Amino acid sequence: MFFKDFILEEFGNFNNFVERKYVLSETAFTRKGKLSLKSIIKYPLCNRKKTTSIEVNRFLRNELNDRGVTITKQAISEKRQFIDPIVYMDMNDNFISKIYAHQEEMASFKGFHVCAIDSSIVEIPNTKITRKEFGIPEKTQLMKDTSAARISCMVDTHWDFVLSSNLTNKKVDEIKSALFHLDDVKDKMDLTKTITTYDRGYPSTELMLKTIKLNSYFIIRAKVTNFKKQQTQMERDKINDATFDITLNSPKIKYFHSEDLKEYARKIKEFKIRIVKVKLKNGTIETLLTNLPKEIATPEELKQLYGDRWKIETNYDRLKNKLHIDKFTGKKKIIIEQDFYSHIYLFNVLIALKHDAEKQITRKPKETTKYKYKYKTNLNTLIGNIKTEMFRLLTDDKEEINIAIQDILDIASKDLVYTKINPPTNEERDKKKYYHKKCKSNIQDSF
Repeated sequence: MFFKDFILEEFGNFNNFVERKYVLSETAFTRKGKLSLKSIIKYPLCNRKKTTSIEVNRFLRNELNDRGVTITKQAISEKRQFIDPIVYMDMNDNFISKIYAHQEEMASFKGFHVCAIDSSIVEIPNTKITRKEFGIPEKTQLMKDTSAARISCMVDTHWDFVLSSNLTNKKVDEIKSALFHLDDVKDKMDLTKTITTYDRGYPSTELMLKTIKLNSYFIIRAKVTNFKKQQTQMERDKINDATFDITLNSPKIKYFHSEDLKEYARKIKEFKIRIVKVKLKNGTIETLLTNLPKEIATPEELKQLYGDRWKIETNYDRLKNKLHIDKFTGKKKIIIEQDFYSHIYLFNVLIALKHDAEKQITRKPKETTKYKYKYKTNLNTLIGNIKTEMFRLLTDDKEEINIAIQDILDIASKDLVYTKINPPTNEERDKKKYYHKKCKSNIQDSF
């Protein structure tokens, strides 16, 4: 599947998002000035996360095509406070919905999308106003409450697109964010053909019920304390794959976040859960909870599907260390949210271009005696080129946008890095370099 047409249409229709409904003040942008509504919406997308005053003037001079014009960073910060971050969320939703309208082409496992939900902590400016707006208490002697926020994402583990995201106080429950993601994506893609994977922190009855109510599917890595009675019975009977009826009593329902799910739980009174024991490479037995029928996924397939969950960690690394999503350009919550959601949108554009560029790669890897290699586009170069060409992409000229996209793809398909298709195991690595068998990171449980 090629994504170039979606990107061309997306940037070509950028003016559809330059609307008064995203302006938080009736009087803002009513006078003609250096910074128009369109310019202010563009700015976070063009920002390269360098010194603010340099970025502001670089942006304005390119925007107005006037090398002598100047503006203060305070002026653009004031204007940005009138823009609702929802504009960038709507851009992303529109882009993702168009891509996932092609259900068959986007499926990756027996007609299903395979996704993962997880969260990560990011630092935010440690200022009085930032802490107040994010609900972080003032610093104490023990410094218990650091200035940080929680980002949570739902990611397609095959295609790498971020389907849903949010930025909240770090103390917000991960389950609450996961429930938000399921509601957020139900109109963007077919959840009845979606399998969502979760780590050990998500074995929530409420989350399972929410997924079942949406006629969707989940795979959750369980703790030994989850459904302990049923796990004990499986060990006693020496079985590795069994389905149980779970009663929904008051103690289970009491702490649900959603009143609708509480009512749904009281109505159905019980639900079925499939518990599967799988063996890892190091011999450790792990437990997976799922509502996938046996005819759709065998225990080995469940193990593989859950193992693909690590892709979301790769995406967090890209967001933080490639796009620098945690380098916020303001102190106020509204500007932090603009930075975050605009870069989630840019990330999805980046991933789409990456897929197209890699289809154009013609260079063949060198043959080696030990490992096989595969060429991939250089993400650092690709990000740099997208930022450089952003002014050409955010124009009203579709022909110019098309040329800019092709220029980016041409460079991305030639500036490459290579990765090993089958990375070496611990036993295959050179033990004299970078590896020690007693290193904790080399002996931890992993799928």
